[in-house]
Amino acid sequence: MLLQQLVNYLSLFNWVMMISAKASIFVILLLGVKFALRAKLGVRYHYMLWSVLLIGLLLPWTPASSVSVYNFLDFSQLQQSIAAIFNQSHQLDYEKKEVQSHLDNTPVAVSTDNKAISTATAQRSSNGVPIIIQLIYIDWFSGVLLLSVLTVISNKQFSAKIGNELITDERLLSNFNNLKLKLKIDTEIPLVRTRYVQSPALFGLFRPRILLPFGFEQTFNSEQINYILLHELVHFKRKDLWVNWIARLLVTIHWFNPLLWYAYFRMKEDQEMACDARAISRITPEQANDYAYTLIKLAETYSSAPRMACIASLGGSKSQIKKRLLMIAKPKKTSVNWLLLSVVVIGVIAFTTFTSPKVSAEPIYNQNANNRQIDGTAKAIDSSSGITIEDITGPTYRGKVMLIQDPKRVKLAVTKNIGITGERVSDFVKDTGAIAGINAGGFYDPDGKGNGAIPDGITLQDGKIVSNNIGDKAVNIAGFDKQGKLVLGRMTAKQLQDNNMREAVTFSPNLMVNGKVVIAGDGGWGIAPRTGIGQRADGTVIFVVIDGRQPSWSLGATLGDLAKVFENYHAVNAVNLDGGSSSEMFFQGKVQNRLWNVFGERYLATAFVVK
Repeated sequence: MLLQQLVNYLSLFNWVMMISAKASIFVILLLGVKFALRAKLGVRYHYMLWSVLLIGLLLPWTPASSVSVYNFLDFSQLQQSIAAIFNQSHQLDYEKKEVQSHLDNTPVAVSTDNKAISTATAQRSSNGVPIIIQLIYIDWFSGVLLLSVLTVISNKQFSAKIGNELITDERLLSNFNNLKLKLKIDTEIPLVRTRYVQSPALFGLFRPRILLPFGFEQTFNSEQINYILLHELVHFKRKDLWVNWIARLLVTIHWFNPLLWYAYFRMKEDQEMACDARAISRITPEQANDYAYTLIKLAETYSSAPRMACIASLGGSKSQIKKRLLMIAKPKKTSVNWLLLSVVVIGVIAFTTFTSPKVSAEPIYNQNANNRQIDGTAKAIDSSSGITIEDITGPTYRGKVMLIQDPKRVKLAVTKNIGITGERVSDFVKDTGAIAGINAGGFYDPDGKGNGAIPDGITLQDGKIVSNNIGDKAVNIAGFDKQGKLVLGRMTAKQLQDNNMREAVTFSPNLMVNGKVVIAGDGGWGIAPRTGIGQRADGTVIFVVIDGRQPSWSLGATLGDLAKVFENYHAVNAVNLDGGSSSEMFFQGKVQNRLWNVFGERYLATAFVVK
């Protein structure tokens, strides 16, 4: 399904939501700064402040920072709400989707049938994206498409009907050309008379024209006409039409965000006032009074120009004209000190709101498309515990591999508040006195709270069943026996205990069994953040966490990619664990990978920790 592939491969809507949330916080703070400095900054600088918002919305990725506001604000409740909508753990349909296999009474990984895995993953893929996400995505994309089509059609229709009746009055054209010379404008800009505008306006990105309504020359004297043309030429000189198009594109993408629409119209108001300020700076103070009178006469004579991105008009509503008249009557001069202060304040606000929470230091990546992973780069070794962390990369992903020499140090941590709320991986590590951890199994979420309260399937901790929401059914488990051997395969709760299992969670599919990759092709689940666990023949446990859904950083990996990583690290057995926004690796007090969720760690039911 094309829509599902778009969601899995690009996660465009998630990026839009995250950047929209960041921009909303920035807009609120920006409006506060503008209000506080309303008497200290000139209108041109007020308009320039909006450029920071446009730049922030255009960035496909922002760096992590220790001063990001998200390091200091607790977004746990909001995070859980978002998780409930966009990152719901997929409730496993064990009868249809898991690999069909049988266990004997010995606690070893069992062989599985490749065809069964392929069928299971194909079924899982068809239902991999919750219907609510698909509906919301369709709603958002439909809104973007509709607004885009309407914008293009309205501009095309307007361009077609305005006609090409050029102004030929020699005196008017002579004055107009003199204004162009003063502003150092060489571009050909025709003056077009049309009945389809009710106020003078600059129109057209690539073929700029100044549109004048019928009767314009008879309504205004030559001096007033010069002021009007000066204003429109200043719009052209400042590239305001380009700014308007970029801003309109951004609010179209973020059409669901009322704060950004409000910011868009406030920016347009500031744009007109900044244009007035620039225009009156080109004339004498006495002429500025005549310029103001021209605005009044314009408001009394004509209505506002159409609200289109391709138009910059001198006119406006009566309230807007009033603000502009007050600005002309009492222009504000901006001191260097206040200007520097505003730049510093806005810079700090932008950096703290558009950056992401601090994670570990930037890894060093060396691309190797043939092996689809990297060995031996950027190692982090804890000699006292035998832990090694390596960076990996492939054509569509970046991630981390953690190698633990002693398998008996790997334990399962389970939320202390089963049925109420989950915990973050950092909480699991801290509470158990561990030094490292990754997310483990999925969680059951019947109420859609997205808070990791109930482990899904069967969960075994320290030899005891701590959670079981599937009764006596056999499910695919991933866990360790008392000798530290990673065991994969289908078991019931009774078989787990009969086979002397120490720790186990429920998840699938298996990636490698007895030294062979058992995933067919790419696995059929698309590209996404991934987490997996495996083991070498010498007992070394392999944690793999792959980042995803972050364009320009890491889109994610397929199940086939994940299996290939384990194969390259010489795993004997390996299994896929919960992924998406759950994927996380934590070591020595820091998140080692780049989390998908801008609000930080997700609340989970279980985690594998290293003590």
